[in-house]
Amino acid sequence: MMRRFQAPEVIQTSAMDCGPAALKSLLEGHGINVSYGRLREACQTEVDGTSIDVLEDLAVRLGLDATQTMLPFEHLAVGDPFPALLVTKDPVGALHFVVVWRRIGRRFQIMDPGRGRLWVDAATLRQITFKHGMPIPASQWRAWAGGVEAHEAFAVRFARIGARKSGAGLLERARADPSWRSFGALDAALRMTESLVLERAIERGNAASSLVEELLDEALRDLVSGHFDDSSELIVPRSYWSAAPSATPEHIMLSGAVLVRVFGVRPEKTDAPLPAEVTAALRERPPRPLRHLGSILRQDGVLGPGLLLLSLVAATLGGALEALLLRSSIDVGRHLGIPEQRLAGIGVLVALLAILLVLDVSFAGGVLRVGRRLETRLRMAFLRKVPRLHDRYFQSRPASDMAHRCHAIHPVRELPQLGGRIVRNAMDLLVVAAGLVWIDARSWPLVLLAVVVSTAGPWFAQRSVAERDLRARSFDGALTRFYFDSLLGLVALRAHGGESTVRRQHGRVTVEWARASLSRIRASTFIDALQQIGGSSLAVFLVFAYLVHEPEPAAVLLFVYWALNVPVLGQEIARTALLYPSMRNRLLRLMEPLDAVEEPAANEGSQPATGTHSDVAEAHIVFREVSVRAAGHTILKHLDLAIPKGAHVAIVGASGAGKSSLVGLLLGWHRPASGSVLVDGLPLRGDHLKQVRMQTAWVDASVHIWNRSLLANLEYGAVPNGDGRVDAVLEDADLLGLLERLPDGLQTELGEGGALVAGGEGQRVRLGRAMMRKPKLVVLDEAFRGLDRECRHVLTARARERWKSATLLCVTHDVEETRTFDRVIVLDGGRVCEDGNPAELLARDDSRYASMLRAEADVRRTLWNGDAWRKVTVRDGQLAEGMPVGARGAEVRT
Repeated sequence: MMRRFQAPEVIQTSAMDCGPAALKSLLEGHGINVSYGRLREACQTEVDGTSIDVLEDLAVRLGLDATQTMLPFEHLAVGDPFPALLVTKDPVGALHFVVVWRRIGRRFQIMDPGRGRLWVDAATLRQITFKHGMPIPASQWRAWAGGVEAHEAFAVRFARIGARKSGAGLLERARADPSWRSFGALDAALRMTESLVLERAIERGNAASSLVEELLDEALRDLVSGHFDDSSELIVPRSYWSAAPSATPEHIMLSGAVLVRVFGVRPEKTDAPLPAEVTAALRERPPRPLRHLGSILRQDGVLGPGLLLLSLVAATLGGALEALLLRSSIDVGRHLGIPEQRLAGIGVLVALLAILLVLDVSFAGGVLRVGRRLETRLRMAFLRKVPRLHDRYFQSRPASDMAHRCHAIHPVRELPQLGGRIVRNAMDLLVVAAGLVWIDARSWPLVLLAVVVSTAGPWFAQRSVAERDLRARSFDGALTRFYFDSLLGLVALRAHGGESTVRRQHGRVTVEWARASLSRIRASTFIDALQQIGGSSLAVFLVFAYLVHEPEPAAVLLFVYWALNVPVLGQEIARTALLYPSMRNRLLRLMEPLDAVEEPAANEGSQPATGTHSDVAEAHIVFREVSVRAAGHTILKHLDLAIPKGAHVAIVGASGAGKSSLVGLLLGWHRPASGSVLVDGLPLRGDHLKQVRMQTAWVDASVHIWNRSLLANLEYGAVPNGDGRVDAVLEDADLLGLLERLPDGLQTELGEGGALVAGGEGQRVRLGRAMMRKPKLVVLDEAFRGLDRECRHVLTARARERWKSATLLCVTHDVEETRTFDRVIVLDGGRVCEDGNPAELLARDDSRYASMLRAEADVRRTLWNGDAWRKVTVRDGQLAEGMPVGARGAEVRT
């Protein structure tokens, strides 16, 4: 399958999406249609979107003949290893994927997911290309350097310095050497000479040819002598070598550009099984937003749209009848000598105009009503869909992007107006064309040509305009995300002095948005101008061709009126049609969540989530050989655990060991890549997952505190049969002190994200909200961070006492606190390294749990209590030296 001339533009929707966006562009350019949303989810879950190895594997499995390779940049610039996915670096040094689609002369067409389609020169491509170094087998380099592709690239490089003839001899000399050294030295000598020629330090031709030969001899001598590591003695400096010796003689250190080359579409796809998200990306049909909207409109029946269509037809025919009556008035007006006859003719014309006005007003009002109903139903569908989407859908999309989609629904009300204008103008154009042919049948070829020229241009340019509009809207969404993130991090930006960095990033995105918008306006204006010139010219020619036949004066006026209407109506249709790409792109963004995969279907035999509690007061949890992958990394490996009903289990381990991921399985954040999770004997998915969630109390710092009253925050999510005594919850969660400080007590609003309460107070509010429930499962994930040690101990004891009959999992870094639990699970590297009673684990000499406990005690004894610290106590807003015994204030060490 032949690839397109231009790379399809795919703009990334977040900073982490350059990999899936570039891969979609490669696939679409070779005729393999994939869903960007599904591919994006796959790169966020089953594969690592930042790994070129996995992108290469995914490209092959999706049907491309692709392979990863490294090339010296000069061979990349003069050869043709395209199309390819290239690793680049952005201005701040972060790695970034782009698609280099083709090379024409010294210009390269690239598709940058962050900027769109661009043409750059070799210098710009060199500047952005990431230079990577890695050891490879020397035989592999020798095989490539002696191949046809490398030979052609060497020949072009020699020709550029005017040493074509001598270069052929040097290539034959290098080919005679079975080792890698001759080709490696030749590449380095040639690169150094190229840089000197470019800087005009030497002349092209004989001087450059002689210099290459001399440098080659010196480079080979350095390799043979073994003094290569001493860069001060090298004639050809180390920076010019793309292939250099490594620590082992069988390998060399290769540096160059990293890319995934695509040679076309594989004749046969691989038989390896694809992840579910990748399969969905291939099988999902291309979105059809208009069909989706049509199904929404049909919910109100077809009577209303049918009546609108009839009124539109009547208005169109009435307009034609109006023109015919005007012509008849010219013919018979001179024969109507009686005033009553003239008044009757005028009355008929006025009545027709009144009827047309009523039809136009009713049609406009009907279209507005349809638009409002469409917007309302779309909002309702969006709000119904969002709660049913999987957590991973939101984890792979910025919150600002989802908020922008919801806000952008309101322009949908204009869609019926656009459709009505197109249909009205198209019907008027057909009636006018039929009238012109009726007046002069011999002019039908010119009439047909005028209609085609006046309307065909925008339809042929739909793809180009749509790409430009989508690019502009993608950057508009990026700006929205930028403003959203900047407002969320405003305090941190000011504290860290990051204003200049944010200003530069904002300027870059704004410039790209302005360029994309200007490109869209230019394309629309150019198409509009061509259509206007062509349509008007044909209309004038049509009139002159009709006047040659000496027609009747009345017919001439009507023919001229209708002929000049052709380009006008065509221009109206063109302008409306050019708005369609913008509206379609809006609809695509809105429809993407509506078409997204919902939570898995209910399991056979599972009970529906009714919102009530069963008689069983605790949950039985079983992990059977569970492994979890996220962002291409295995974060839990072969997890095999059984937690009985009512057990209180502590989970400890170093940061990144997989503690939060383990409890995240129970909350549905992760889906096992292998194995299964059972709660009360049923697989944790579908309706059973919803039921478990409704019977779970989760306390974590990421639990949101709403900008509502303290009472509303505590009661949020409470169930009718929960432990809904607010006074008891205030005492157990240690919120009485906070309540006394708040000016309006329970009715005091806590601010966005709990901004009006301290960090530790916010944790107690989250704990209080959980205590309003009567759960079967309790998950405490660092639930008491930000609180002093004594407070943590008290709240942990109260939580365990309150939920003594529930199954409780406590994730903590406070190892000392876990000694009171009946069971401790120690995680390390995603695996369970220890599991048992704390006392039994402490009795073992090789216990990891015991070493963690000793390390924690040593830190408190030798570090925190050392003389190097000055101890200050903050209590009731007052600073005091030292830490009084039993003090409940915050301890500060400096």
